[in-house]
Amino acid sequence: MSQLMKWTSQQLRKNATKEENRLWYNYLRAYPVQFRRQVVFGRFIVDFYCAKAKLVLELDGSQHYEGNGPEYDAERTNCLVRGYGLRILRFTNKEVRQNFEGVCTAIDLEVKGLTHAPSSAPCGGTFPPEGGRLCACLERNPIMKTVTLYTDGACSGNPGPGGWGAILMFGEHKRELSGGEAKTTNNRMELTAVIKGLEALKQPCVVELYSDSKYVIDALQKGWAKGWRARGWVKSDKKPALNPDLWERLLELCETHTVNLHWVKGHAENPYNNRCDELAVGEWQKLKA
Repeated sequence: MSQLMKWTSQQLRKNATKEENRLWYNYLRAYPVQFRRQVVFGRFIVDFYCAKAKLVLELDGSQHYEGNGPEYDAERTNCLVRGYGLRILRFTNKEVRQNFEGVCTAIDLEVKGLTHAPSSAPCGGTFPPEGGRLCACLERNPIMKTVTLYTDGACSGNPGPGGWGAILMFGEHKRELSGGEAKTTNNRMELTAVIKGLEALKQPCVVELYSDSKYVIDALQKGWAKGWRARGWVKSDKKPALNPDLWERLLELCETHTVNLHWVKGHAENPYNNRCDELAVGEWQKLKA
């Protein structure tokens, strides 16, 4: 570790954000499995690190979603996952402020569920594509590729004819997927889009998932879905959890891949989210015609 990185990590601990201090002093410092703050990995410094679970916790402020923030985070994720075999769990500062208990629950479930990092396997399919120098490198030293996945679901009536759309991106390669069902719900289509996107991957990958569905993102990020499964698909209010068949499959896929979650505003200026919406709407329109 360089002296500059060591000094920087010390300064970050001294000048921690209110959200970092709250999570540290009110939860992580006394957590049964040891966490450390502002730990250096190469040229990056992570907010919190649990060596036993090989888990990194990141608290993201607004800078992560502006300018080149998403591109920098993708590069950082590549380094941490591919170079050090770490798993990353992200929360926004707003989540720490407004749903502190949910954040703590998600961390606890993640630590307990991590016995080892997902293993890499030779690619047996068409996405991500193989070939060239990267493929030769994989044969010598298997690593997890980082894929970007955008998804969306749509329904005409709820229930009614529905559609889903997904876009997979790896470097310069892009693949669009879509499908529909004659009678379904919007939430089922949102879940199906993510499932189909992840199922299209023929090897364990780091997946940067972007969805405008709070239902999907919150249930995964805040640990709700894992809690529903642990209670036999019963919610904390004792009511049955909806769509257990899809949640069961999605949680299985999230245990195969390293999925980093990002919520995006729907029907805004994100071209990939808008394209997924077009794919989903096009599918339900076919069924309604």
